[in-house]
Order: sequence, then structure tokens, then C-alpha cells
Amino acid sequence: MKRLIPIIVAAVSLCFALAFPTAQAQSLRKVKLTKPVVALTMSPLYIAQSKGFFAEEGLDVEMTSTGGGGPDIRALIAGEADFTFTTGDNVMLAYQEGKPLLMVMSALNKVFINWAIHKESAKAKGITESTPFGEKVKALKGLTVGVTNPAALTAHLAAFVIRKAGYVPQQDVKIIPVGAGPTWLAALENRKVDLALTAPPVPETAIQRGVAIMFINNAKGEDPSISEFLMENLVARPETLKKDPELVRKMVRALVKANKWALSSTPEQVTDALKPALGKTDPKILLAGVRSLMPTLSPDGRTTERSVQTTQEILDVAGLLKKRAAYSDIVTNEFLPK
Repeated sequence: MKRLIPIIVAAVSLCFALAFPTAQAQSLRKVKLTKPVVALTMSPLYIAQSKGFFAEEGLDVEMTSTGGGGPDIRALIAGEADFTFTTGDNVMLAYQEGKPLLMVMSALNKVFINWAIHKESAKAKGITESTPFGEKVKALKGLTVGVTNPAALTAHLAAFVIRKAGYVPQQDVKIIPVGAGPTWLAALENRKVDLALTAPPVPETAIQRGVAIMFINNAKGEDPSISEFLMENLVARPETLKKDPELVRKMVRALVKANKWALSSTPEQVTDALKPALGKTDPKILLAGVRSLMPTLSPDGRTTERSVQTTQEILDVAGLLKKRAAYSDIVTNEFLPK
């Protein structure tokens, strides 16, 4: 009988645990967050999830992908989400339309959007991956460029590059939305577009499949006009900052922890942490993408004035900027860990 007592106690404890969730699980606060795509640019979110940094802050973050930038931020404005994790260009566009939002943390501070061109289109234009940048963009005339969404950063960058090359979007170079992930790949593979741009590892997947070559590698800084940039940021409504500042601090802390962990880890360790979210990606492509990602991660989450300036310049050249925002109108660093 004495031998049975520990077994009985263990069985009762297990039943109790199954019937009543732990106090920690019960106390996790549900948070709704939108994001534009499933891609490496979302790595801080995925790491905060898989390494338990959100849970450490008492948060259960529900992430919804919107198939490109635009819908993600509109959901935030409408109050359908607590936060969005997105590019700063759409924060600026919302501001000039009288819908102010605030970036409370910058997770990626360099452009991490690459272009891939179909091999047949590249051959027809006489360009290769090693063709000088200036010659490549001059070859855009007459081509069709695929972007994820008409309101996404991909569309803004496409218009920026086309205008910098001396062309007029939709007149000299067509821009069409093709969606994200599988639909992006299908559009390029089936030559519905000549080239397309989005976040790694999607362009690299098209290249690995043998249908495309790299056109512009922003991850390696191939476009000299773009240095610091508001690539991925945690964004909230001003009323959230006033009514629930502790929630904002918890979200920011979790993401800063994620970046610090990644920057102190090996690319292989980061790749493993991303597998729950990006496990369908070819392992070699994912690892190569992580190596490119690492230099774009912000170690402290601070949003710089230079990144704001560069992002506004891109919107200006793209013909989308009607009103410049002051730094303090769209940024606050007060929620960063001290």
C-alpha cells in the first residue's frame, strides 16, 4: 500500500493539472497583433513566441497575417487589433490622412526586401546578377513588377526605384499586386510578372527553384540610396499608450529580449527558433536568410531620426508623401527598457 501512495498522488496531481490550467496560463493576457506577411522580417515576433519572451511578460499574443502591408495597419486604426508589427511608411501615410499612430519600438532598422527577376526576362534584357545596379534599374522599362499589396512597402519601394531610374510607374513600368508567399511565387514562376519584390526567404525560394535570379539584394545594401530604414516596428494607437502603458512596455520588452537573444546566438540557433513559424522553408535557404537578417536587427529597439528621414524620402520620391511628419509625431522611445 505504501508503494501505491506516490502513484496515487501523482495520478491525482495529473488529473488536477489537466482539469485546472496553471496559474501562469490563466493569467496570460490575450493580445491581438496584425502583421503584413509570414517572412523573415517577422523574426522578432517568432522568436519572442518560441523562446517564451511573450509568456515571460504574461502575454498570449495572437498574430494575424494580412497578406501584405495596408490591411494590417487599417485593422489597428479600426480597433480590431491592439498592435501591428509593420513598416514605418504606412505609419507616415496614416498620419498624413489624419490617423496618427506611434512607433514604440524598431525591431529591424535596415531594408530587408529583395527583388527577384525571372530568368527569361533577365535574358531578354541582357542582365545578370552581377550587372551594375544602375544598369539593372535602367532595364526596368517595359517590365511588369509584382508587389504584395498596393498599399504595402513593396509597392512604395517599387515606385521609388522606378522613379529614381527616371521612369513613371504604370506608364513605363507596370506595378501589379500578386499577394504574399505562395501566390507571389506562382506569379513569378508563371511569368504573370517579370520580376517581383518581397521579404526573404520568398525571393530566394524562387531563385533556389531555378526560375529566377536576384535583381536587387537590399539585404546586402545593393541600393546605395537606402541606409537606415523603418523596416519593422511595433505600432500602437495613441490611446493605448495613455490607457495601458504597462501593456506597451511588456510588448516592447519581449521584442527587445528577442533581438538581444538573436544577436547573442548563432545563425543556426536562430534558425531553430524560427522553425515553428517558417519550418516549411528549405533549411539551407532559411539559414542563409537568417545570416542576412542578423545585421538588420536593432539591439536596443530605438527608432532613429535618420531612419524616419530615409523612409520619408522614399515616400516623397515615390510620389506618395503629401505631408512630412515630425519625429515626435510618429515615434516615442519612452517605452524602451531603461
